[in-house]
Formats: sequence, structure tokens, C-alpha cells
Amino acid sequence: MAESSPHRESEPTGWSTDSQIVREFDRPVRVSDAVIETLMQAVEDWPELSRSPPVFEFVDADKLDGLFKTRTVEETSHMPSVEFLFQDALVTVMYASTVRVIVERDA
Repeated sequence: MAESSPHRESEPTGWSTDSQIVREFDRPVRVSDAVIETLMQAVEDWPELSRSPPVFEFVDADKLDGLFKTRTVEETSHMPSVEFLFQDALVTVMYASTVRVIVERDA
């Protein structure tokens, strides 16, 4: 049996619509891995996003991985998040007991 990645213990869960892709990743997961994997799915589903710059040139993995501190989420309902634009899509990263990545485009 193949070993699992040290940064991911299970496959992401999620759903998609015509204008939105949502993926949830169990922690521990590298934030950059979660964002890049979700954006790659968006590029595959929505070819208009395949224009340059490519995802790997756009996403600064070092900065994303350091975005959230380990103890960010306490006993509150607030989920720290960050939003940025990737071409014509809005990307939201929400960090709590799971890392949720949402990619939205205009329908």
C-alpha cells in the first residue's frame, strides 16, 4: 500500500456547480497544496481560466503556507480567511478545523 503524504491524511471532499468549486481538506494540509489543487480543478472545468499566468507561477506557495498560524481557530464561529483574484475567478481560503478553498466565477 502506498504511503500517504505527510501533509494530507485523506482525500479532499467538496462539490461543484456551474459557477463554484468548493474543496475541503483535512488538516494538516499545506495551504498552497489545497489552493493549487483546487485551482487546477477549476482550470480543468473552466478552460477560459487556462490563460496565463499558469497557477504555479501565480500562487506563491511560501506565503500561502505561512498565512495562518496553527492556533488561529479557537472556540469561535469566525473562520479566518483570505480572498484573491485568479484571472476572472475569486478564490477564498477559509481556515478552521478543515481548510476550505472556494473558487467562484461569473456564471
